[in-house]
Amino acid sequence: MGKIIAKYLDKLDDPIFDSSFEIYKPRNKTLPYINQIKSLKTVNKSSVIHKNFLVNKDKNIEIYYAPFDYLNSDAKIMIVGITPGLQQMLQSFQVINDGKSLKEVKDLSSFKGSMRTSLVKYLDELKVNKKLKIKSCESLFHKDSKHLHTTSLVKYPVFEKGKNYSGSNILKKKILIEFIEKNFLQELKTLKKSIIIPLGNTVSSTIEYLNNKYDLKLTCFLKGFPHPSGANARKNIQFKENRSSMMKLLKSNN
Repeated sequence: MGKIIAKYLDKLDDPIFDSSFEIYKPRNKTLPYINQIKSLKTVNKSSVIHKNFLVNKDKNIEIYYAPFDYLNSDAKIMIVGITPGLQQMLQSFQVINDGKSLKEVKDLSSFKGSMRTSLVKYLDELKVNKKLKIKSCESLFHKDSKHLHTTSLVKYPVFEKGKNYSGSNILKKKILIEFIEKNFLQELKTLKKSIIIPLGNTVSSTIEYLNNKYDLKLTCFLKGFPHPSGANARKNIQFKENRSSMMKLLKSNN
């Protein structure tokens, strides 16, 4: 059964491009999942963490499908997390269940609350807004979303022993690094000339690994950018420690 799932996973490795920002139909590879999501009578934990949406499994780690396939190939800035959590998964299912598009999933499931506030604060302090010629990076999440692509190392939700995966030892987990190299690597290659914002050390080290292994020559990868979560007590300290090197890189990348 695992081999069958893994074989199907191989068919999911091509991200869906849509530079026009129009509502469009999902490709055949994701259509079975999308149709199942649309047919759900109720979106809750038991209906989304279900065998129908299980993409791959290895021991205590499970990867489930969620509609995070949209790729803005014209983006000037790429913000990368580790993997969507259960809350984002539920939100994404509800958006599709309500009849909205894959782009709207990204728009409506992006950073919110205090996490967005901290993220925008750091980006504006680095003058990313000036580089993008916008007043503040806050507008990336609404009127200037044409410049933004949000994604994750593993774009589908990952659970370890039934809980949100934290990112620990990600490069040593075969199931995850294989998924990353089949999926996220393609996004990285497509947007390698954009400003790449890794949210936290795990994302930074993984992108650095891919950059070195595949000789991507990323031009504006802001290594050392902190995760803006309220749970990250060191985020302001980490930002100050790496602020100078990040600003230098941004200035040199014209």
